[in-house]
Amino acid sequence: MHMSRARFRWAAALAGIAVVAQAAPAQASPGPAREPVGAYLLTVAPEHGHGTAKRLLCDPDGGTHPAAAEACDQLASVDGEVARIAARPGPCTMEYAPVRVSADGTWRGKPRRFAETYPNRCAAVRETGGVLFR
Repeated sequence: MHMSRARFRWAAALAGIAVVAQAAPAQASPGPAREPVGAYLLTVAPEHGHGTAKRLLCDPDGGTHPAAAEACDQLASVDGEVARIAARPGPCTMEYAPVRVSADGTWRGKPRRFAETYPNRCAAVRETGGVLFR
């Protein structure tokens, strides 16, 4: 099981790099390219089943995250530290289906890492503010 998670994270990292490389248009720009304030690879790896990976870029907001602007606003409020994002209140089922979430990246040039296992996906989403791993 550890090997499959390691392979998933490696594949997710490569996929994130490929997505960012493909997203950059090949065109001349009048000034130097601006580095994003934040760049993260967000992964969700259930104990059983397939995981997902999303790339999140902040300022300018983008990547493959479906709510990049909202996620970046949350990160900006905590200086890019996922562990400091306030939980979003609300109910979750008592289903036990462990899921590990991680956020690996940088914020204003500083490395940022977060990884935690939750009893289910709902708990993971709520405990991390309701946006990043939705």
